[in-house]
Amino acid sequence: MSDQADGLRQLVQARSGATALVDPPEPCRSLEAPVGTRSLVFTSGKGGVGTSNLALNLAIALSECGSRVVLVDADLGLANIDLLCGLAPTSDLGDVLAGECSVADTIVTGPGEIKIVPGAHGTRTLVEMLGDGPSRIVSELETLEAEADFLLVDSGSGLGPGVATLAGAADQLVVVTTPEPTSLADAHAVIGRFRRLSGPSRLRTVINQAASAAEAADVQSRLDASSRQFLGTVVKGLGYVRSDPHVPLAVRMRKPFVLAYPSSIASKGVRRLARDLIDEHSPRSPRPGFFASLAARWALSRVAR
Repeated sequence: MSDQADGLRQLVQARSGATALVDPPEPCRSLEAPVGTRSLVFTSGKGGVGTSNLALNLAIALSECGSRVVLVDADLGLANIDLLCGLAPTSDLGDVLAGECSVADTIVTGPGEIKIVPGAHGTRTLVEMLGDGPSRIVSELETLEAEADFLLVDSGSGLGPGVATLAGAADQLVVVTTPEPTSLADAHAVIGRFRRLSGPSRLRTVINQAASAAEAADVQSRLDASSRQFLGTVVKGLGYVRSDPHVPLAVRMRKPFVLAYPSSIASKGVRRLARDLIDEHSPRSPRPGFFASLAARWALSRVAR
């Protein structure tokens, strides 16, 4: 399947380089224990904007601050989270859907002690052949979610099928864009698709690969203005990460850049995002967990057929 949302779409529809810098990273602030698990689905309007890399490195940065983090690669065809951090899992979500193993068998401990549920590098199952696979997966993932402070889901392009269900089940949908005009146009299209999400706190944006803080602020301002004027919605910026030559070097090393180059500009940006997320992780109104909500939406889709 062509986009990273297709993995969990089946779930819900069927049921080298430079020397590493050695300066220590900026320390996390002292934080109170968070309340409940916070779920964030990361998406973009197009590929190549660094969504997977951002989700992975943010997960590690959150873990460095003492948070328990689960990262789900929502892919059954083009998974890359494991590749970005040099892992070689023996099983993945495709195997779970095929009934060959449980979710627990796929979980790997990644860099920074984060828990990773890998997507698949090849599709072996069809929607009509999944049987009780989807319901079994969401039940097992719900148990995993209960043991985490943050659940991050890399869903691929928000213009592909399936992301709408993931977005509706999450606390927040994070749209990742770059200052490139085509990326901005596609991000605007994604925002338009999800403008019905309740409240600006649920629809967020991250400006990735910005040349400077000033450029990131300008891009965010223009995105805010166009969303208000043409879509009638408010988009709350989560932050930005500056363009950094260390990022592609780390990718070639198959090592997260926050670990390969801890004092790089990109690493500092991601850690700032992590601190801001934790600082705003206040108690929220009671609502089902991400996977409980996902299971309910899957059930409704089955009834509607």
